Amino acid sequence: MALLVLLMAVVSCGAPGGDKPPKPAHPVFDAERSLQLLKSRDVMRQSGLARFTSTLVVGSAGGDAVETSRGEQDFGRGTAYAERTMSIPDDFPERIADRLGPPGTETFAVVARQVLVRDGAAWLHYRPVGVGPVADATRSLQRFAGETAPYGDTLAEAIPSARPQGRPVVREDGGRDYRAVVPGGIAAAALPSGLGRMKDDWNSEAGKGDNAWFPLDVRLDSRGRVTWATMDLTPLLAHMREVEGVKSVRATYELSGYGGRTTRPLPDPSEAQDATKALTLIGELAPGDCALTAPGLPSLSMVRAVSCERRHDLRVFGQALVDIRGSEAVDGQAAMKWAGQGCREEFRSAPEEWRREAVPAGRYRVTGGSRFTGHYGASGESHSKLKGHLTCYIRTSAPGS
Repeated sequence: MALLVLLMAVVSCGAPGGDKPPKPAHPVFDAERSLQLLKSRDVMRQSGLARFTSTLVVGSAGGDAVETSRGEQDFGRGTAYAERTMSIPDDFPERIADRLGPPGTETFAVVARQVLVRDGAAWLHYRPVGVGPVADATRSLQRFAGETAPYGDTLAEAIPSARPQGRPVVREDGGRDYRAVVPGGIAAAALPSGLGRMKDDWNSEAGKGDNAWFPLDVRLDSRGRVTWATMDLTPLLAHMREVEGVKSVRATYELSGYGGRTTRPLPDPSEAQDATKALTLIGELAPGDCALTAPGLPSLSMVRAVSCERRHDLRVFGQALVDIRGSEAVDGQAAMKWAGQGCREEFRSAPEEWRREAVPAGRYRVTGGSRFTGHYGASGESHSKLKGHLTCYIRTSAPGS
């Protein structure tokens, strides 16, 4: 009888429906909830290439400026190819439009954390150059060499730092929908660089409590990979300056086709043209010089100098060195106002053939930067200084034409 029981036990252990090995832990959904969005980054890196679309909509009373980037991100190799298109309506606030970058389409590649921009049939390589005016001009390009995704100017940079709020919604396909929040400093990185600086440090009173966190919606597929994210960045405007006229900002990020093969050949950085040698600081152009806007740069701090007999985007008609001292040295707007007065006089005295080129007719512009230093003495006297180098120029063709 004992032998029969033993045989039955052996048969039972080997029969279908017996004890199964434990199910492997899910790399994302079985992790601690606060770490799940961070863990999704690791799964994405193991999945290789994905196709992406990133959209940023900046709203105003005059319509929406829309920045759309589409391309491929290879999370495993750390490479990316992206076409970025900027669309700006005619009635959009002009001052903000100038800083968002010219309308049209630009093509970027990221290889080994190096950012390259297509310039016609060639590629420009914006190499880091330490400190100084050239470094200041090209620093904004480094945002494309992302930490989380190889093309970094997307919400992908915010997701690993997001803190899930409550339980995620489990979808029928096995994926999850998360409602999360991210720190203000991280959220600000998703803003276009031209929208100005943060007014307050996020360690200050303005960045504490509820003001320090901003909502983010994220969708993961059944394997824990990001397929969609969206964020309303409008509340950040309250902590920024020089954004008058901007009413709303919303970002969206979509991914699909994980594990596919690249359809775009990537350039070799060693064969690309050094942008710092091909371009010129606009402050180094003499009155009467002409230039083309530099691909990839949101500002006109660097341009490609060309003969005025060839097609050109702008003509410089003056340079203004700003040196304001005392109580009038307030901020960058004081420098712009001071330079604007000088540019107005120079525009009036510029040759008629230069002024005829202006688009729109009769309009001139000012670009450049300033640096503020100073303090108040014991007697209350201001020792403030505001120095800068600003350039007076006219556009000679409509942006994007």
